[in-house]
Amino acid sequence: MVARKDSSMHLSTVVFSILTVLMPLDSFAAKGGYLEDAVSAPGKRSSTLPEVLLIGDSIRIGYCAAVAEALKGKAEVRWPKGNCQNSQTILIALPRWRGLVVSPKVVQFNCGHWDAACWDGDEDAITSVDEYARNIRKIIRRIRRYWPETKIVFATTTPMNPDPNGRKGRNSRTTESIRRYNEAALAVAESEGIVVNDLFSVTEKWPSSDYSDYCHFNRQAAKRLGRIVAERLVKEVCP
Repeated sequence: MVARKDSSMHLSTVVFSILTVLMPLDSFAAKGGYLEDAVSAPGKRSSTLPEVLLIGDSIRIGYCAAVAEALKGKAEVRWPKGNCQNSQTILIALPRWRGLVVSPKVVQFNCGHWDAACWDGDEDAITSVDEYARNIRKIIRRIRRYWPETKIVFATTTPMNPDPNGRKGRNSRTTESIRRYNEAALAVAESEGIVVNDLFSVTEKWPSSDYSDYCHFNRQAAKRLGRIVAERLVKEVCP
């Protein structure tokens, strides 16, 4: 009997996501996991500044320190240390990430590179466009439920390295496929009335020299992106 292929999510991603939530907190801290706060102790404020929570994949990992530096003295920027991966992982791990902040003024989240990826050579992406849109809506409503007064910002997924665009690899995707996922997410963001930080448009014309590989920015470009993110977020922190 042939097992039915679930095109919406790769089984290994589901298992990994569940394990990251079920693992005890001490294990997470020891392994540099999702609950390790990069700024201060989880659930405790180190200042009276407004809190900003950044959730996202490795693109966010590349720029979060630059955001914190740019908002120094204006906001306390916090984030899960690990890679927040795809939309399913965010939904599963959000209950634990609540411990990183007390009452955030702004929560910016992004996901898309993992969702759009055809993992390990699969024909289909981990998450279909329709499921991605549903997950984005669930994430927005979950954040709103946790922190009713929080300003929610969705950051669009950045393009692939244009040289070559969408290089074939074990976890391949293309700039055009990312565009489709962004379009679906933007429609949800508009219907939910949340702010959009359109990082795709910002970086769409960036040259290949700004990338360190097929999708990640080099250190200098990541810092530049962090300053751009901060310029958008400060409008929400200090309206």
